[in-house]
Amino acid sequence: MMAGVQQIRCFKELLTDYPAFRRSWVGSTISMLGSRTIGVTYPLLAYTLTESPTWIGWVMFASTVPGLLWYVPAGALIDRLGPRRVMVWSEYARGILVALLCAAMAFDVLRLHHLVIVALLEGTLSINSSVAETALIPTTVKPGNVETALALHEGSVHGMVLAGRPLGGMLFGLGPIVPFLANTLMFFSAGRVLSRLERDITAKGPRGRLLADMRAGLVELWNHRFLRAATIVTALMNLMVQGLIVVFLSKATNDGLPSALAGVILAASGIGGIAGALLSPRWRHIWQRVVRRASRRRRAAVLIDRFGLARLDGSMMLAHTWMCAAALTLPLALNQAPPVFAVSLAAIGLTGGLSNVTIRTALSRVPSDLVARVVGVSRLGSYSAVALGPLLASLLIGRVEPFAALLLLSLTVLVLALVVTLVPVLRSSLIPQEGPESVPVTS
Repeated sequence: MMAGVQQIRCFKELLTDYPAFRRSWVGSTISMLGSRTIGVTYPLLAYTLTESPTWIGWVMFASTVPGLLWYVPAGALIDRLGPRRVMVWSEYARGILVALLCAAMAFDVLRLHHLVIVALLEGTLSINSSVAETALIPTTVKPGNVETALALHEGSVHGMVLAGRPLGGMLFGLGPIVPFLANTLMFFSAGRVLSRLERDITAKGPRGRLLADMRAGLVELWNHRFLRAATIVTALMNLMVQGLIVVFLSKATNDGLPSALAGVILAASGIGGIAGALLSPRWRHIWQRVVRRASRRRRAAVLIDRFGLARLDGSMMLAHTWMCAAALTLPLALNQAPPVFAVSLAAIGLTGGLSNVTIRTALSRVPSDLVARVVGVSRLGSYSAVALGPLLASLLIGRVEPFAALLLLSLTVLVLALVVTLVPVLRSSLIPQEGPESVPVTS
């Protein structure tokens, strides 16, 4: 309890002592709320215009496909122009696009192709903001406060996911134009708040060719032992977790589970994510306490010494891998009961929030002229798994029963967890280093 109070006090001091961080955090949070809200209202508006479920899919595809195409180019653009500048103009441009959408609705001239174009362009601009905020936040505080700042920001990400989706549905219920008017206000407000930050000091101006810049980001990440391993592990975990969600939704549909209850169960991952993110600054302290207590038992002490677990105080990625293995196994052991899925998703969210802060802290140590490009490559890896996971899981569910699909997913993660634990070089690669881990790359 005292630790929680102390952590809240640290967050308050951070917001008070660093005005630049406070502005970037507020602007980013407003932007995230707009992104989560509009992600719900695009498909609702598409159905209102066409009454066709097919077009819901196309509009959702238009808003999400930029994540597969634009993360890496966005990183190169941000490293050239600076995260603040790119984020400010991206937010203003998003506001203009949604305002035009509102005008088309007000004058009853909105057509489906207008909505698809706006969703595609606005989704692309949201990628700019997503990469830019990750590069921007660490520059607004002293190095010793970076992890705490990222923890607070990561908690906001999960909080806006929880708040934005129901808010979008509620506003749409008041009228199709209402959520888009709210989004216009959010995006312009975010741009205004962020514009009050000092000009970028990380932008290096024109460079060489764009493709060479993008390649430099890929090479930098690949040469960074921890980020390379963390990106691969995160992508694989995301793939499996998306499979877990598809299995749950399939079973919930077959069993006639109320949609409201299904939504609450899915929200458990967000709640866990908030808790994990806010807990992350104290992760090492908690891990050492667990190790000390476990070491009092002879067999546990032997295992801790054999696998070097006492030295893994920074290996949140290893803990996340084992938590995912346990979370995927739990529904198998307890008859796939809905509350069990909630516990599994909350546990995954908890360690997911912790591991995200760990990865973002490592990204903040990348050379400043490369950080956005490396962030873009890292995000592409994790986002691709999120995008492809439901599709692959749906194909699997179409061929086997949910129980068999879940068994296959859990065994896959269990094997991965065993491999990264038992192989020393893989185990050590999941421990972030305090200093640089790679040779600087020139573009």
